[in-house]
Amino acid sequence: MDTISRRGLLAATGAGMAGLAGCTLGGSGKTESLHVGWVPIYSNIQHFVMSERGYYDELDVKLSTTKFSSGPAAVKAFAAGDIDVGLFGITPAMVLTDKGVDADILVANSRNGFKMVATDDFADRYDEEGNGAFQSYRDDRGSKPVWGTAPDGSVPDILTRYWLEEHLEAGETANVINKPKVPPAKAPQAAQSGDIVGTTVQEPYATLVEQLDGYREIEWSGTVLPDHPVTVAFVSNTISDSLKRQFVDGHVRATNAVHDDPMGAAADAATVLDLDEDLAERAMGSKASDFLSNPNDIASQSETMSKFVAEVGNIGGEMSADELFDVSVYEDVA
Repeated sequence: MDTISRRGLLAATGAGMAGLAGCTLGGSGKTESLHVGWVPIYSNIQHFVMSERGYYDELDVKLSTTKFSSGPAAVKAFAAGDIDVGLFGITPAMVLTDKGVDADILVANSRNGFKMVATDDFADRYDEEGNGAFQSYRDDRGSKPVWGTAPDGSVPDILTRYWLEEHLEAGETANVINKPKVPPAKAPQAAQSGDIVGTTVQEPYATLVEQLDGYREIEWSGTVLPDHPVTVAFVSNTISDSLKRQFVDGHVRATNAVHDDPMGAAADAATVLDLDEDLAERAMGSKASDFLSNPNDIASQSETMSKFVAEVGNIGGEMSADELFDVSVYEDVA
């Protein structure tokens, strides 16, 4: 018979957990429990590989997993103590750290993960005028360009702000663009209907927007802020050091599997996310699909991003890498 921890039971019954989308259990006869909460985005590729290839089954643990509909829902569950590992964006990890949650980023999942995609008209302006494209559009159209992206403080929002304010020096974001909240999965529809001029969006949605008539990529976040983090594994310090090492070892194996067999990893993602496999493969080939485990490779840019997360009011101030990361587990395993 499958067993479930108290945390897993709370998750299964929905207690204290907003946005619960699914829960799976496993690991009879094992003594320690581990509840993994994950957001269904392509940049969490290691989770899909670990799930589909049995890496989780190898952990000496009673495992339960929960899919959350959004990062904020996962944050709420983590803050309540209902999950032990959160696979979500760097900015939710910052919010939880700011709240005093006793957990650390042990490994990175992905970096450089967004494309700025715009209408051909705006893209031509951008090619010719750079940061002047936003003002010239406003002069010609009588309004700021509508740039749809995820809510304030999300990773794509922070990259958009950094792009406009630091990389382009175009001015404060609110003065440069109108920025409605457009969830990544809705970006292709918003573009197709003409509701937005552009978007900052991750895979596979960047591929879907780019393939629309009249849209093309104008920037890549890996050029705007090289090696910036996208998603991470945020791990509670309530679990044992032994289990942390087991998890990180499985994560590193999954990252290696992505690099060694990218199309197989794309198929794993397609299965777990219920994506078209051809779309998953095209997304894997994108430069915005950059997967890794080494947390040292994203630490300094996390500090840079924290300034903008603080400016939108999601955390109390800038954060250091030491506040966010515990790299010792990765370094011990790797």
